[in-house]
Amino acid sequence: MQLYTFLDWFFTIGSALMAILLGFYVSGAACLLGLLFYLIYPFIIEYSYNSLSEQQEIIIRNMPEIPIVYHENYNITACGIEKWHPFDSCKYGNVYRQIRQKVKAQHFTPSMLSRGTLLYLGMSRWYLLKMCYSAYVSTLIELPVFFLPGAFLRSSLLDPMLLATSGSIYAAKLAIEKGWAINLSGGYHHASLNGGGGFCIYPDITLVVNYLKKCQNLNKIVIVDLDAHQGNGYERDFLQDSSVYIIDFYNSYIYPGDHEAEQAINCFEHVDKNTTDEQYIMTLQRNLEKHLKDDMEFIIYNAGSDIMGGDPLGNCCISPAGLQRRDEVVFKWANHKKIPILMLLSGGYQKENTYAIGESILQLIP
Repeated sequence: MQLYTFLDWFFTIGSALMAILLGFYVSGAACLLGLLFYLIYPFIIEYSYNSLSEQQEIIIRNMPEIPIVYHENYNITACGIEKWHPFDSCKYGNVYRQIRQKVKAQHFTPSMLSRGTLLYLGMSRWYLLKMCYSAYVSTLIELPVFFLPGAFLRSSLLDPMLLATSGSIYAAKLAIEKGWAINLSGGYHHASLNGGGGFCIYPDITLVVNYLKKCQNLNKIVIVDLDAHQGNGYERDFLQDSSVYIIDFYNSYIYPGDHEAEQAINCFEHVDKNTTDEQYIMTLQRNLEKHLKDDMEFIIYNAGSDIMGGDPLGNCCISPAGLQRRDEVVFKWANHKKIPILMLLSGGYQKENTYAIGESILQLIP
């Protein structure tokens, strides 16, 4: 990946210099060759990278003391551009520091998985190519960054998300070994293998499912998505896959409203600003009791905190105590059924969420 980033910057700067020099020494029309090269070179490096990169085995050489996965590069800092979006892109580090104040045990630090591994787990080559262009990335993160070089967006935005996606897959392996694991990022539930949206680019949930199936020989996987938004990305990936059982609680009045993806949901409950803590927990308890079967082999828990009151995008009113109770209920049911569980942080768009997330995770650590 470091070589890819170097080549990306090399060709970006090279094409800009080519356009300037041709325009200055030849003609204004000649500078279009530099622009053409800028548009074409991603095809070259993507083809080379896809051809040369090999699948890597997911190995954890040194088992951590607690199965919490975090890397300092999860946090997105792009010269202040990240502040244009309501998402708190540095909440991962804040949650980690809050946990470290009370828990000194060693966590797991992931490395970025190879391109060959992503392709093996189902990522679309065409989608990966489109990510090289800022205009397309702008549509995924809903920010007007089309004027920025693709190389800049890759190093400041895409790479942290890819690292977090890698962390989700490593955390899945840890959950199998330890019975539970928490990745302090991930949960990009609007992303599918062929596209993204809603500030979700890499489909870590789908990739985790495919990893569990292809590398761990698991066949019955349940996704419990309690983010305030519909998890339409992975739902589209599993429309025709009955082995993936989907429980999705969300506010159906807000983004994304993907009715086609809804067909993949096995259990849906609507949540909005009129849903109280008591109603929410009772409904969750009832549905987990009904839908979690003894033959299920793995739980992916998408624990978005945007259901909290005051969140600008979730439009719900669950309290911090309700959030903690929610996480406790899901983990208790996983433990009761003896099903390994992977927790992902997913959405949450206000600073107040961070403390509630940290406190909730602290109560989950044995």
